[in-house]
Amino acid sequence: MSDNQEVSTTGHQWDDDEGYPLQEYNNPLPKWWLYTFYATIVWSVIYWILYPAWPVGGDFTKGVLGWSMHKELREELDEANAKKKNVNEQLARMSLQEIAKKNDLLQYSISGGKAIFGDNCAPCHGQGGIGSKAGGFPNLTDDDWLYGGSLETIQETITQGRTGQMPAHLKATGGAFDEAQVNDLTQYVLSFSGRSQDAAANKRGDALFHGDAGCNNCHGDQGNGSLKGTAGGQALPPVGAPNLTDAIWLHGADLVSIRESIAKGRSGVMPAWGKGSKEVGRELDPLAIKQVTLYVHSLGGGR
Repeated sequence: MSDNQEVSTTGHQWDDDEGYPLQEYNNPLPKWWLYTFYATIVWSVIYWILYPAWPVGGDFTKGVLGWSMHKELREELDEANAKKKNVNEQLARMSLQEIAKKNDLLQYSISGGKAIFGDNCAPCHGQGGIGSKAGGFPNLTDDDWLYGGSLETIQETITQGRTGQMPAHLKATGGAFDEAQVNDLTQYVLSFSGRSQDAAANKRGDALFHGDAGCNNCHGDQGNGSLKGTAGGQALPPVGAPNLTDAIWLHGADLVSIRESIAKGRSGVMPAWGKGSKEVGRELDPLAIKQVTLYVHSLGGGR
């Protein structure tokens, strides 16, 4: 460094043993940086005045604007609830078919119905409506619907509930037939799906099915169930008797399970959720039933 070169310093100097004193240079910050820094200080003071900022004892400064995150959240919730109320009033006036034709309202209904289903129906039918063979709860995603899977029928089922009863046929469990006759009926029921292994038993079971046991009065002459079956040439009323010819069996389709169903019988109850069910601990308003109906229908079963 040249001896005659002037350097701006802060005035601090430590030593000069070699003729080169150790000095602190004066390198000021750029003015734009300083002005920015000053502006942040000014803004912090303004923010402190306008918004909640400093903790004071067990409270905090409120700010002259009166703003808070909690207040903003409440306002947003109030706004959302107001919009929700308008949509719900619109849904309450519309039929299921009308809602199904408007995709925005349909998706809104399905979303709400899914939440209601999860709170009330999933304990039996499972999340997603897959049902439970162990508990005897139907799968809502397959095509085996005992009363039909239309929007109107699903709404009726949820509102009024359903009760199913397959009577016991074995004498030991309250029926009218002995072990051999129950075995014959089992073989005949297996024949609907081509699985009977005993032609003679199958023939005897046929006579019982259409005769003394009277199974065809519910399941139909061809075992198609009460939705599709006929008896004596007349269509059967939808009493919830299952189709014995398909591969969908709520309590099991193997020989042992079928025999147990015939021998001991089966029973099931779908509780009512409509008006008047409150006294037994459950009741959904008509709008909630519409939403659950549309959600269950969206699962794809029973079409």
